[in-house]
Amino acid sequence: MFNLKGKYLLLPLLTLILVALLPSSIHAAKIETGNYSLDKQSIVEDDLYVSGDNITISGVVDGDVIATGQNIIVDGTVTGDIYIFGNTVTVGGNVYGSTIVMGSTVSISGTLRENVYVLSMITDINANMGKDLTVATGTLNLSGTVTDDIRVATGQATSDATVGGDFLIGGDNYTVDENDVYGELITTPRTNDVFNSDDFKFTKSDLLGFNIGLTIVSFIGMYIVGAILIYSAPVKTLQIEKKIITSWEDLLKSYAIGLVVLFTLPLPIFLLLLTLVGAPLALLILGLLVFITIFGTIWAESAMGHKILQLTKHKENGRFLSLLIGRAISVIVRLIPLISSIYSLSLAVITLGAVVRVKYDAFAEAKKKK
Repeated sequence: MFNLKGKYLLLPLLTLILVALLPSSIHAAKIETGNYSLDKQSIVEDDLYVSGDNITISGVVDGDVIATGQNIIVDGTVTGDIYIFGNTVTVGGNVYGSTIVMGSTVSISGTLRENVYVLSMITDINANMGKDLTVATGTLNLSGTVTDDIRVATGQATSDATVGGDFLIGGDNYTVDENDVYGELITTPRTNDVFNSDDFKFTKSDLLGFNIGLTIVSFIGMYIVGAILIYSAPVKTLQIEKKIITSWEDLLKSYAIGLVVLFTLPLPIFLLLLTLVGAPLALLILGLLVFITIFGTIWAESAMGHKILQLTKHKENGRFLSLLIGRAISVIVRLIPLISSIYSLSLAVITLGAVVRVKYDAFAEAKKKK
C-alpha cells in the first residue's frame, strides 16, 4: 500500500524543504539540546533555540534567542529578542530586541535596547535600558539607566537608577532616590495596581520571536506525530483521505457531518457525565473527540498535500511528502491573524466528519456481512 522508503524519513531533508516553503521573513533556526556554549569568537546567523542544564552564549547571535535550562548566561550580542527561562539567569552584553526573563535568581547588566520584562524571586539589575522596564520579583536591586518608565511589583526594592519616565512601585518596602526620577514616582501598597495601569502595555511584537520559535518546534513535532500515524495506520489514512479529496461533494459531506457532530455531541457527553454508569463512555468519547480535533487534523493536512501533488502530476506512493506540504501550508496560513482561527476550525471539522464517515462505512459493511 505504502512504499516506505527511508528517504522520506530523513529529517534533515524535511528541514531543508521546510525552510524553502516558509516565508522569507521567518529565519532558519539553530536548535541545540544539552549543555551548550557559544564562545566569544563564534557567530550564529540564525535564531538560536537551546534547551539544557548549563547554557552559555558569549558570542554573536544574529536573530532571536530562546533558552530554557538550569544555569543560563547570555553575555554576548543578540540582534533580536531574547526569551530566557531558567533557575539562575545572567544576562549581559548587548541585546537589540526585547528581553524577557523568568528565573529564580536573575542578574542583568549590559545594554538592552528594547523593553525588558523580568519575573523572578531575586533580581539584580545594573544595565542601560532603552525603553521600559517591568519587574515582578521578591527582592530587587536596581542601578543603571532606564530611558522610559519602570513598573515594579515587589516585596522589597532598592533603586539608585536614573529613570527618564515614571517610576511605579507596587509594594510598601522600597528605597528610591526621587532626584533620579525625571517623571513621577508613584507608589501603591498593592502590587496588582502596577499591571492595571493604563500605561502598561505588553504587545504582540514583544513575543514575535518566541511565537516563531514555537511555530517551528510545533511544525517538527506534529510532523513526527503525523509520520507515526501514517506509518501505523496506512489503510485508515487512505480511507480518510478519500472522504476529503475524492470530490467536492465528499469534502462538503465531511465538513457538514463534522459540523453537526462537533456541535451536537457536547450535550450527550454532558448528560452521560452526570451519570455514574455513562461517565466512562463520556470520557472515552471526549478523549476521541479531542484526539481527532488536535492530532487527527494531520490526516486532513496529508490529504491536502496529496491533492496538490496530484494537481501538479507528481506521483507519490507514500504520504510523507504530502504531509510535509500540508503541514507547511497550515503553518503559513496560521500566521494570518483573521484566517487562522477559521482555517483551524475548518480543518478539525473536516477531519472529524471524514473519520465519522469512515467509521459509518465500516459499520455498514460489517452489518452486510452478517
